[in-house]
Amino acid sequence: MKILHVINSLNTGGAERLVVDMLPIIAKAGHDVRLLLLQGSADAAFERQARERGIAVDVVTAPGGLYSPLYAGRLVPYVRGYDVVHVHLFPSQYWVALAHALSGGKSVLVTTEHSTFNTRAKFVVTKWTDRFIYGFYDGIVCISRATQDFMRKRAPHNVTLKVIENGIRLPDLDDAGTSLSRNEVVDGIGDDCFMVLQVARFGEQKNQDCLIRALKSLPDNVHAVFAGDGARLGVCKELAGDIGVSARTHFLGRRTDIGCLWQVADMGVMSSHWEGFGLAALEGMSRRRPVVGSRVEGLAEVINDESLLFAPDDDRELARKVSMLMEDGSLYRQKAESCFIQAQKYSIENTVADYIAFYGQLLNTKKHGWK
Repeated sequence: MKILHVINSLNTGGAERLVVDMLPIIAKAGHDVRLLLLQGSADAAFERQARERGIAVDVVTAPGGLYSPLYAGRLVPYVRGYDVVHVHLFPSQYWVALAHALSGGKSVLVTTEHSTFNTRAKFVVTKWTDRFIYGFYDGIVCISRATQDFMRKRAPHNVTLKVIENGIRLPDLDDAGTSLSRNEVVDGIGDDCFMVLQVARFGEQKNQDCLIRALKSLPDNVHAVFAGDGARLGVCKELAGDIGVSARTHFLGRRTDIGCLWQVADMGVMSSHWEGFGLAALEGMSRRRPVVGSRVEGLAEVINDESLLFAPDDDRELARKVSMLMEDGSLYRQKAESCFIQAQKYSIENTVADYIAFYGQLLNTKKHGWK
């Protein structure tokens, strides 16, 4: 198959990581794969990784930035000639759908939904435009059952929905033979501290505020480390100062050495208001780190352990979960091992196999005119 994947950019994020991990495996399976970005950056770590792994990357731009409708016309020559065009994230989903229609719509058009909620779901007008745009797609990949339930209310009934859970590159995460000093990776945290790591962009969804507030109920040797940037970074720094925990909060910004961070962390936290899946949780779990998460659809299924879940935005319950693991070494080791075993179910190779099979199913359906 000749396959084009399209995404807004390759800045840090779960969808971006999935694309960069999947495409080399799809290519290795004998398919012709190309990646198209609506915004490129030589400084983007994932973009460098894609090129280093042998993926051809194109960048197309339009005046007015990412939300410019001019993209619809500019994308037309890029989406022609493929068996499958696969799109990730808004607004790429809109512009590629329109470009595909303008080009004659011969390719199978697929998108992946990466969340159980988006801002457009709040408004009647954007609910309608979403439904109109999703109608151009032959198939929608949903990264969890919860995401599929969300999409059933938003996509036309004749569009095929398929649950394919995300995967991670398990072989690359095995660094058991490597020893790192914590000070080599994170300044200001000694080996006598208990390091809690959260890897996420700073946006409304990820709710870093909850972990920051939880520090007030935790001993002084507990430090929270945040890897990521985003619109709410300044708000979270201000919160840490206001409640007196700035000395125990470490904002690292974007990091390309996430594996090293997990290696020196004691545990992970995902305190999201909502999640389609929970790829960052899996990364920590695959390194034998217990990960505590908010009890929201998608994330709860990934962690799959009620004792490691807390009520969304409940900083006191989160603090109790952290204390439980910090104070009981036997329980900590037990949960670390069970998290590791759970993570083994989510191999990127299995995810890719499911994607390729779904492409074949949709191509066969389009060829025979079924819908």
